[in-house]
Amino acid sequence: MRRSSLSGKLFLLPLLALICATGSQAAVKNRITRAIGDGVSVALAHTVPARALAASDLGAAPDSLKLTDLSMSFNRTAGQQSDLDQLLVDLQDPASAHYHKWLTPAQFGARFGLSIADLDKVTSWLSSKGFTVTGTAVSNNQITFSGTAAQVKQAFATTIHALTLNGEQHIGNLTDPILPEGISGVVTTITGLNDFKLQSRARFSTVAAPTSDALHPQFTSSQTGNHYVSPGDFNAIYDVNNLLTTSNITGQGITIAVLGQTDISLSDVAAFRAAAGLPANVPTIRLFGTDPGTSTGDLGEAQLDIEWSGAIAKNASILYINSRDVLGISMIQAITNNVAPIITISYGLCESAAGTANLDGFNQFFQQANAQGQTILGPTGDSGATDCDYNSATASQGLAIDFPSSSPFVTAVGGTMFNEGATTGGTTYWNAATSSTADFVASAKGPIPEVPWNESSTGGLASGGGGFSSFFTKPAWQVGTGVPADFARDVPDVSLNAAASHDGYLYCSSGSCSNGFRNAANGLNVVGGTSVSTPAFASILALVEQKTGSRIGNANPTIYGLAGGSNSAAIFHDIISGSNSSPCAQGTPNCPNGGSIGYTAIAGYDRASGWGSVDATLLVNNWASATPTGIGSTTGTLISATTVSSTSALCAVTASVPLSITVVNGTFNQSTGVAIVGPVPAGTVQILVDNVAVGIPVALDATGKATTTLNTATLASGGHAISAVYSGSTTYASSRGSVLRSNGAVASVDVVSGTAKDFGFTPCSAPVTVKSGAVATAVTLTVTPANGFTGTVTFSANSDTAVSANYTFAPTSVTISSAAVATTSFTLTAYQSSAKGVTGQLAPSATQQSRNHIPWFAAGSGATFACLFLIVLPRRRRWAGLLAVFLSVSVFGASGCGSSTSSAGGGTTPTITNAKPGTYNITISAVSGTTVHSAVVTFVVQ
Repeated sequence: MRRSSLSGKLFLLPLLALICATGSQAAVKNRITRAIGDGVSVALAHTVPARALAASDLGAAPDSLKLTDLSMSFNRTAGQQSDLDQLLVDLQDPASAHYHKWLTPAQFGARFGLSIADLDKVTSWLSSKGFTVTGTAVSNNQITFSGTAAQVKQAFATTIHALTLNGEQHIGNLTDPILPEGISGVVTTITGLNDFKLQSRARFSTVAAPTSDALHPQFTSSQTGNHYVSPGDFNAIYDVNNLLTTSNITGQGITIAVLGQTDISLSDVAAFRAAAGLPANVPTIRLFGTDPGTSTGDLGEAQLDIEWSGAIAKNASILYINSRDVLGISMIQAITNNVAPIITISYGLCESAAGTANLDGFNQFFQQANAQGQTILGPTGDSGATDCDYNSATASQGLAIDFPSSSPFVTAVGGTMFNEGATTGGTTYWNAATSSTADFVASAKGPIPEVPWNESSTGGLASGGGGFSSFFTKPAWQVGTGVPADFARDVPDVSLNAAASHDGYLYCSSGSCSNGFRNAANGLNVVGGTSVSTPAFASILALVEQKTGSRIGNANPTIYGLAGGSNSAAIFHDIISGSNSSPCAQGTPNCPNGGSIGYTAIAGYDRASGWGSVDATLLVNNWASATPTGIGSTTGTLISATTVSSTSALCAVTASVPLSITVVNGTFNQSTGVAIVGPVPAGTVQILVDNVAVGIPVALDATGKATTTLNTATLASGGHAISAVYSGSTTYASSRGSVLRSNGAVASVDVVSGTAKDFGFTPCSAPVTVKSGAVATAVTLTVTPANGFTGTVTFSANSDTAVSANYTFAPTSVTISSAAVATTSFTLTAYQSSAKGVTGQLAPSATQQSRNHIPWFAAGSGATFACLFLIVLPRRRRWAGLLAVFLSVSVFGASGCGSSTSSAGGGTTPTITNAKPGTYNITISAVSGTTVHSAVVTFVVQ
């Protein structure tokens, strides 16, 4: 009897612990209130990958095609989100009773997941459709399953197609999946319907040895005099050695999860560690889903990530998370299974290409990670301040930053490069090579001056990413000297060396380290990019966790707290010169006059290097004493939505633009997309032009509306983006909106100077509808001189998305010699022909797509995330940077080719490719010298 009683009490202990840990929250309520049937259905919008649309369709895939890595993820209610927002603040507040009381996945699920009854209903429905359910996340927010293409078609009313792009075979859905209304309100995403995935952006090279020189494995090279960074060099430059030698802080007991999507070589990892003089430490591999095999495009990335994540914290445990999709599977599984306190990923994509719903979907998982005490680190990208122009020589898509590092729940790691100055051979900072043949595993003497990494050249963009988010508002913790008052999440947070040439990191891959770091031909494998600085900083944070004896969670509040503290100048190597600017094409977004666009390093924080690089010893030793920023935020937790509109035309503006701003309750019915009526928001809105605040905040009236007039007299000639940020209140979180075109894209307000010689270009926009394969009705565009303007105006066209279409201007340019207006006739064809002629092609060839204007995710070897998350309604968040409702940036796959022509050989029948049905935004640029104006044609192909 006594044993029975004790047994019962012991049985209750885990339940009691769970209740206490979750703050005595009520049980999660059931949300699926009706039977899941095949009646009314709701489409999950924006699920077709951009590259699937650009690929050649080979027809429906066989019904028997197996899809083994399918998953369905679930959203949170507004109440759950508000609760989580507050918890994330409390977990970082030393004065809170919840400080560092991290949740387990089970505790997270019991408080923020879907109810068990609802999970059972979804599982039963999937099973009834023939799918095999393979797992349910412990955190109750995802179900994994497998099935065939036929089952996908029957369940989700979408067909899986065989596709080809750039010579590679792919599969993917070409229409959005559809769900029964009974469950559509709780589903955020369905993944696994295509095999497009992210690709590595690391800057790899093999440095060959001169044949006349003998083998000397020093890393101030005896053969070239160049410097290459080994772990020993890194430790000297960033003051890690003090921790290793005086405190024995080596990362012992801390696990770093490295995310990948390829099988790896443990022998290469062992060779790297041996060459660097590191203790043997074999990584653990954990596979989720189907084994991807060895992917040559991902292998080098995986090897360097594993090697450098364990290079600084030499005794930390390295856990490699492998799957067929680094974001859609590896990242989510690392979070829902709480595999490690530190997660590092070296993949990313242009933020504006993802869309608000996609960003929100992943952000929900990042919030879960932070609630579990997990720290996520991501790279800011390697294309400077123009992240959408990966693999381009000249930026053409405007200012942009990288995701996931743009999320406020991720620490963004940027890039620097060493700036030794004019010292001969760098001998002030580097030991010279000797004639010895013994391993010389470190030649750096100590800290080296740095500037933002920028090795961009005519060969392509190569510089550290940085800038402001178009989606996430400023998190409360992002404060300090130099932090822009731009109402946006800024990146990077910190930076480390990322140079590829001066000076790259050594790594081992595919048997390259057969003699120390050198290969059999006496060469070295060298790599650069923020793909290296990110795992290196993850390794430093492992030292922090060993020293403090605690998980960190979101590292950013403490990083910014340290930056504002008394030891900031010693902890951070402030970078005050150099830039991450990219050369840009005249007339493209943010580049009206050509030249370059980006950000310059200044004292304190800047968008080229963040707070700069770090002194690892001081960072580790001061971490626990820092006061995190953002913990006193009083912004409300209800969701708001801000919209901005104007009753005037948005082109040829010479005086002012009337603006109307409306802020409403942003909580939506997830099934219908209709906003739920709630209290009227109070507070103010701030108008921004090109993300810079202008004028004073305008108060909302009793209906949540505000009107104001934007004076354009001080604005430069050309296009400007207008947006508004709601301040938030004790009830509502802040939100952001932009003036939009009728198609939902962000509008550019085109200003004509009131005093200087200039011209207007009208109309602002024009709709064109045409059948695929036909010729559209011409659009007449007018150039109106102002203030005595004379000169020649030329025209060009660019599409926001790859489309097989040609265009003509008649004439291709106009010459203004009086006050009279001039016109050109713009004609689009809904097909592309290889015949000789004067037509311009709006879509580049498949080869060009992989290298030029289209964002890399839409042209390389895959990007599941590009359209991975499906729910159409973004949410804003308290404290952590809030998503902008209705904000839609139209830079998906910009692919303009100017007025280039294509022709077939004599007597050869021209090749005709019809445009795929869809809606495309065609930007028309009118250029005269440094003056640029634009108009937009909405091109609807039926």
